[in-house]
Amino acid sequence: MEFRQITYFLAISEVGTFQKAAMRLGLTQPALSRQIYLLEKELGVRVLERGGRTVRLTIEGERFYQYSIRMKELWEEIQNGFSKDNELKGNFSISAGGTVSAWILPQILKEILKTKKGLSLSVREGDAIETKNAVLKGEVDLGILTGPISEPSLNVVEFLSDRIFPCAAKDHPIFLKKKIKIEDLKKHTFVFFHPGSALRKAVEKKIKSFTKEFSSNIAMELRSVESVIKSLEAGLGIGFLSEYSMSPKLKKIKFENWNAERKFYLCYRKKSGPGLTMLVEEILRSAEEWKLEKRMSSLL
Repeated sequence: MEFRQITYFLAISEVGTFQKAAMRLGLTQPALSRQIYLLEKELGVRVLERGGRTVRLTIEGERFYQYSIRMKELWEEIQNGFSKDNELKGNFSISAGGTVSAWILPQILKEILKTKKGLSLSVREGDAIETKNAVLKGEVDLGILTGPISEPSLNVVEFLSDRIFPCAAKDHPIFLKKKIKIEDLKKHTFVFFHPGSALRKAVEKKIKSFTKEFSSNIAMELRSVESVIKSLEAGLGIGFLSEYSMSPKLKKIKFENWNAERKFYLCYRKKSGPGLTMLVEEILRSAEEWKLEKRMSSLL
């Protein structure tokens, strides 16, 4: 058995198809299938059940998955233990929501990877529930979640603050009013994120603090930030977006006392190796530099 076969098996388990896993790993699908065949032959059991467009773990595959996670963690610990001068290196996976994945992480990780040549990072997008479960199950090394977070098995480190604003296309009828109140929003349709979204939950909690009888006319419930932005730009309703993802084609809807904030946290399992702690420290350092650059650019 080769360790790369374990890596291949974990990749297939994570994305659910041989095709997607092959693309992520930079392999051809036949080459990937061959390696899994050799792995199963050596184990003497089938670990993946093929059928239709997706694959799933067999009962033996579920057991082997837990062993594979432990072997991956041990390998990373070995690599970090022999790194020169505590150099940050190895392969790490991150799960985060749409706003963080699209508008925050790319620039931060780009700067980290410039100087950490032995470091490899992969990011997958998931809502709050998906991200938390992925971290707890060991499917990803690091999750970025909206707080507060109460999970005894996780280390939780504050990452960034974010403000959420109601907004709409610049020519939306809501802007015909000189003074907008939250009651005025009731007369219009809404473009919301899906119910599992952390941003959606934060918005609903804030709205309830204003009025208990707010029944919104929801025209759309979408999963991706890009879909919400495009729908708002097309004038299909009023929505709520992070300050980080605000489009120049949209305009904030300002009314008195609206101050919706949320905080992002870096979360990882307490039994993780020192390499992951080093990565968290590096992300926090790069995030501070990124925030400073954004602050300076806004003043220009």
